[in-house]
Amino acid sequence: MTRRSNVPVATVGDKKCGEGMLFDTVTILTCAVLAVLAVLSSLADMFFRKLHEDGSEEPSGGERPPVSVIVVADNNARELRENLSAFLAQDYPPGFEVIVVIEKDEDGTADVLKAFAGSGNLYTTFVPASSRYMSRRKLAVTLGVKAARNEWILLTDAECRPASPHWISCMASRCGDGVDMVLGYSNYPAEAGGFKVFSRFSHEYAMLRMASLGKAYAAGGSNLMFRKSMFMAGNGFRGNLKYLRGEYDFLVNKYAAGGGVAVEASPQAHVVEEAPTRKEWHDRNVFYRETRRRLSGGAPYKLGAGLDLFSLYACMLAAVLSAAYSVVVHCWLVLPFSLAALVLPWLSRTRSAGRAMSRFGVSSPRWKVVPYELRIVWHNAKYALAYQRSDKYDFISHKS
Repeated sequence: MTRRSNVPVATVGDKKCGEGMLFDTVTILTCAVLAVLAVLSSLADMFFRKLHEDGSEEPSGGERPPVSVIVVADNNARELRENLSAFLAQDYPPGFEVIVVIEKDEDGTADVLKAFAGSGNLYTTFVPASSRYMSRRKLAVTLGVKAARNEWILLTDAECRPASPHWISCMASRCGDGVDMVLGYSNYPAEAGGFKVFSRFSHEYAMLRMASLGKAYAAGGSNLMFRKSMFMAGNGFRGNLKYLRGEYDFLVNKYAAGGGVAVEASPQAHVVEEAPTRKEWHDRNVFYRETRRRLSGGAPYKLGAGLDLFSLYACMLAAVLSAAYSVVVHCWLVLPFSLAALVLPWLSRTRSAGRAMSRFGVSSPRWKVVPYELRIVWHNAKYALAYQRSDKYDFISHKS
């Protein structure tokens, strides 16, 4: 009599992936997760979503209003010597004036301005040395606005230089009915370094895109146009005068809440800001974290930026780990999905960012887009830690 064996007989369907089986639950789930992450990383990419500029109207008949350009100077004698002529030489028939507000003069800034005294549309004013208990920067902007003769104000800094003689004209082209504020673009020159240029670009692109969708949150740069009447009716910077920095961001956050915001992103409307020193770069990043705490309505931006970077890191990490897993257990079916999850989002993000960078004339290397995006996470963490360790009284004009 033949006895039956109780030992189960292995079949092809029972074999593990490493023993020759083509499919099992772990393999299917791994491949599915990789596919989902690859798609999510591409779709969540900030640059995948195009910038819209069609929401604003031009004045009837193409007419543009006279403009008052306000340039804030803080010991910027050298910068004014190099840049002021570009402001005064703007090609703008409707008329404009340039008001230089000197916040601090310990380097002969006033002497430099004397060399331009022959310009009929240049005016100068000073922040009183006795001013206390408020941001001198915001006070400088306020004094400039009050001194302006025109309804439309175009605000920038002495470290900035218009990219073309048509800067004012391009920005003013958005000053249509129902528009109270126009956001422009600014960035560093190529010599500032690839990461600084890309980091600044990605932040400003996000701000401009939100504004173009009617959800303006902050400025991001130093190229902002707004109505004088709106500023005066809203009591200027009232509510945040004690915070030393963030004048552009506070203006957008306070006055764009009701809508009426347009975006001007054409290359001729850009301004180029001087490359920051190491200390300036550090201070700007730390001060921005203090400013961001005081802004309202930032949830959509933070959610979008968080999803963008999280999906990128999750996809890259999953691709690397799954590739290692497939090699170790000889589950070769997973490997193509791992490579696809690594390569496809990389190519998609490079293409999307490259398209946006070409539009804005950003010279940062395209092949470094993904490495730069991965680096931004650590960059943000570094300055978040620096902010947490800082003395919070350093961000306000006085202790209270």
